[in-house]
Parts: sequence; C-alpha cells; structure tokens
Amino acid sequence: MKFVEVLILSTMVCVGLAAETPHTDAPTAATNTPPVEYGLNPHLGSLPTENLHFKAQNQYIERQNRKASARLQEIKAIWGATNYLEEFSKNVEAIISSDASEKVKEETRKLTLLELAHLREAAAAKDPEGGHLERALQLLSEFVERYPRDMAIPEVLLRQGHLMSQLALKDEAIEKFYLVLRAVPRLEGVNLMYSRRLVLMAQSAIADTMAEVGRHAEAVDLYARILQSKSEEVAAETVRIKQLRSVRESAGNPAVVTGARKFLEEFPESEYIPETRYILGSALQKQGDRPGAMEQYQLLLEAIELAPEEQRARWKPWKLKVGNELANQFFLEGDTASALVLYRGLAGAHGDARNRQVLLYQVGLCEERLGQTSAAMKTYSEILKMKEVPGSPTNSVSLQMLQNMAGLRIAVLDSEAQSKRIKDDAATAQ
Repeated sequence: MKFVEVLILSTMVCVGLAAETPHTDAPTAATNTPPVEYGLNPHLGSLPTENLHFKAQNQYIERQNRKASARLQEIKAIWGATNYLEEFSKNVEAIISSDASEKVKEETRKLTLLELAHLREAAAAKDPEGGHLERALQLLSEFVERYPRDMAIPEVLLRQGHLMSQLALKDEAIEKFYLVLRAVPRLEGVNLMYSRRLVLMAQSAIADTMAEVGRHAEAVDLYARILQSKSEEVAAETVRIKQLRSVRESAGNPAVVTGARKFLEEFPESEYIPETRYILGSALQKQGDRPGAMEQYQLLLEAIELAPEEQRARWKPWKLKVGNELANQFFLEGDTASALVLYRGLAGAHGDARNRQVLLYQVGLCEERLGQTSAAMKTYSEILKMKEVPGSPTNSVSLQMLQNMAGLRIAVLDSEAQSKRIKDDAATAQ
C-alpha cells in the first residue's frame, strides 16, 4: 500500500477539495460501539459513541451528499475491488494531468488525502501492528496543514482525536477534541444542526476520554453540559449512568446517593438498574446505613429474578457480584449459615471456573466453622480434583495455592478427627 500511496501523493500539487465525498457503501473498521454518522463524509463523520443517536440527515447534508456522490461515481464504482488503490491512483493522476478546472483538481487532491487516511484506518482492523493508524494520522495532519480553512476541518480534527485515542495518546486526543469546539464557529454556510452535531460529538468524546484517564471531576461537568443541551439526539440515559460512575470516583457518598436515586427515579426501566442499585447500596454502606444498603441489594436481586430471561442473563454478573459481597459480609459478621447458603448458590451459578474454585473454598470454610467436618472435607477434596483454567485473571488466587490451602485444611481436619477418635476410645476404655 505504501508504494501506491506515495505514487498517488506524488501526483498532487499543493492546493484543495470538498470534503463532502461520502462513500456510503465503503467498509469501516470494526468497533465495539456502533458508529454514529453526523457529518458530510462518512469516512470522517462516523465515530463510535453510545452518548448520541442521530436519527436522520438534514437537507443541507443530503444535498452535499448527492452532489459529492454524482461527482465521484466512477471512483465509487470500483470500491472494494482488489486493485482499488491502483485504479484510484489512475483516476487521481488522470484528473490532475487533465485540462479540468483547478477547482476540480483541488477537490481531487483533498479526496486523495481523506481516502488514503480512511483506507489506512480500515487496514488497521486487520493489521493492528502495521502502523496504519499512525499513517492515517499523518495523512489527516497533512490535510489540516494544507487546507486549514476547509469546511471539513472540524470533522478531520474529530477523526484525528479518535485515532489518537486508539493509539493511547489520550491527552493529545482531548486537546484535538477541544480544537473542534474552537473550529466549529468558523464554519460558514452550514446550517445549525450540522454545527450542533459537531459540538455534541466533540463534547461527548472529551467527556468519555476524561473518564478513561481518571479525570472524573472534569468528566462529571462535561457530561452535565451535554445533558444541559436538551438535545433529543443525546442518549440521556447512557450519559447519566456515565456521569454517575464518574461521580462515584470523584465525589463524596452523599453526591453518589443523590445521583443514584435521581437516576432510578428518571429511568425506572433502564438497562443500568442493577448497576445503579449496586452503586447506591455501596454508597449507603460507606455512610454507615447498612439497612438502606441491604434494601438496595435485595431490590437488585429481586429485579434480576423478575427480569425477562434475556435481560436476566445480561444482569447475571451483578447478581454474582452482590451475592458474593453479601456472603463475605455475613461471614465476617459471624452469620455463617447465611453465608454458606449464598456461597453454595454462587458456586453453582458461576460460569467462570476460577471464581467457582474460590467460592468452593469459602463453602468449605463455612462448613468447617459450622462443624460439618465431612462436608467440608468433601468440598476441599473437590478442589483438589480441579484442573488449572487457561487464561485466568492475573489478580485471582492461583489454583495451586487454593489446592495447597485445601490440602492443608483436609490434613488439619483429619488430624483433629483422629485426635477426637483417640480421646473417645480412651474414654470408652475407662
């Protein structure tokens, strides 16, 4: 690709192109979050975000898209072909060397930079270590340098920030997203919806990146600004849960309790109900309100049990998390019988083998504390028969350590049982 890319760029004379060149049938790099299209060029105006849901293109964008599509039909027709780059190069060279107007040539040069950057980004999905994202970033930087007043600059800056974030250049990405906010007011001849979408995309990207790098207090304020826009295109429920997570990391328990209760009131049917109740219960527990915390945990477990089967499967991790914390609390407080019931239920329901091994050891400790020696030895023996699980979390207790501890407990219990038998036999002989 690099040779052809250089060949294409070598045909370019330093001047500009309209960025309104959508390739709606072009493949995009895979992401965990569905991309949201907001701009003139889907190669640029398409970033993954859960915070926004733009439902329709406005008339201005539709006109620009039709205009660009008509102008680039020949190039679009060969998209996806194995020799696409070579054919693209031929088209670019033919236009640059033709008697076409300088305006058309400038548009072609701009298209070339954007198209090559897009191809590099798409290639990164198949070859993450190939340096494609870095090259895409360079190409977009060249676009900004050559055409600093182009209408596509805000979208190009957004794309640059996204690429920087993927390259773990989080601080640089934040700076680039802020540049978008400064660039949008300079746009001329565009309608209000397009400008608002650019601002929302930049604000959303800044807030999410702030949260990723641990700058949660700033993220809370930025999420609040997004919500204050009152835009119907803001996914308020998603933004609010993200804001609550950052509040939990940056503010005191009273603020967390207030925020969680407000979320439950505003979104009673939310997918995030278990997480919110867990956050609320944890905050109440830290405040010393154990009954209030226990109420939230109970409501969480009840909501999961009453949920439809598909939703119950998605919420299962919260059930296991809360159940484990409650069992640990009961065990520490001496309510061993309640802890045993929970540990047994969790061990039977847990799909992760490593966590099940740890839970079984807790079951054995409870049985041992309750004087159920035979049951405890049987549980410990089950752990000894287990095999190592590939890819276990690095922060978990190793199976070998668990088996060593289980073997030690069996030895101790067996020794105590033998001592008891000797004493019983001595007492009988007397």
